[in-house]
Amino acid sequence: MIKGFMGRTHALLSIMLLCICMLIPVDFLKQTIWLMKDNVLFFIVGIILVSGGALLPDLDNCQSFAGATLGPVGSMCTTFMQSTSSIFWNLLHGKGDKPPPTQHRYFWHTLIAGAGVSSMFIFGLKGSDQTLVSSIKASEDITTWFQQNTALVFFIIFIFVAVLIGSDMVLGKLIKFFNLPKLLNYILPVAMVVYIFFIDMTKIRILGICVGLGFIFHCLEDCFADSGVPLLWPIPIKRQMWHRIRLIPITIQTGSLANTLLDISALVVDIILIVMIFTTKTAAAVPVA
Repeated sequence: MIKGFMGRTHALLSIMLLCICMLIPVDFLKQTIWLMKDNVLFFIVGIILVSGGALLPDLDNCQSFAGATLGPVGSMCTTFMQSTSSIFWNLLHGKGDKPPPTQHRYFWHTLIAGAGVSSMFIFGLKGSDQTLVSSIKASEDITTWFQQNTALVFFIIFIFVAVLIGSDMVLGKLIKFFNLPKLLNYILPVAMVVYIFFIDMTKIRILGICVGLGFIFHCLEDCFADSGVPLLWPIPIKRQMWHRIRLIPITIQTGSLANTLLDISALVVDIILIVMIFTTKTAAAVPVA
C-alpha cells in the first residue's frame, strides 16, 4: 500500500502555495489570482476551489477522499484515470521501469497532466464582462448554447466537481469541529454553483486557474511523500521514464504525528499569508482577456 499525505494536508499546503503565488510580483499572477483579494467572497470561493483541485489527482486511487465525496461519479473518474494511466504506462516506459502494482501516482501525478488541466482554463477561457446567465439568455436556445460553448461547458463541469470536493473538505472539517448542522455541507456547494453562474467570465477563468494550480500543487507536494511521484515523465532518469522523484529522506506517513504537525504548521502559515495578502497594497492590475 502506498502511503502519503492526507487530503486535508494537500488542501492546507495548496492554500499556502496559492497565497505564496499571489504575493509573487509576476504580471500573470497579479493579473489573475491576485484579483481575488478585491472581494472576500471571491477569495473564499478561490480557496475552496484550489482545495478541490488539489484533491483531484487522487481520483486515480480507489480509496481517495475525492472519490468518496463524488460517489458513483467518483468511481467513473477513477476508472477513467486508471485506464488512461495504464495506457500511457504500457505505451511509454523504459527498460528500468518495473510494472506498477496500481496506477495510483502515475500519469495523473505528472507535471504534464497538471499543465494540461491548467492550460484548459488559461487558454480555453477568455475573460469578459459576460456572465454564464447572460450568455445563455443571449443565445437562441439552450441547445444552441451548448453546441457553441462545448469547451466552456466541460470547463464548468470541471470546476463544479472541484467545488463539491473542496467544499466537503473545508466545510466538512468545520462542521465536525464546531458541531454545526450537516445540512450546511449541502447548502455551500449549491450556493457556490449559483454564485459562479452570476459572476463574469474573467472571474470564472481565475477560478479555473485556481483548480489547475491546485492540481499541480498536489503533484509537487507528493514529491515529499513516502514513495514520490514520476513528476518529470516522460523525461528518462536512470533508464526510467517513470522515475519517482522523492525530495526528502524523512518518511511522513498518513495520519502520523509528523503529518498532524505538518497540518498545524501549514494552517498557521496559511493564516499569516492570508493576513499579508489583505494588508498588502499594490497598484491596480488590469485583468488579462
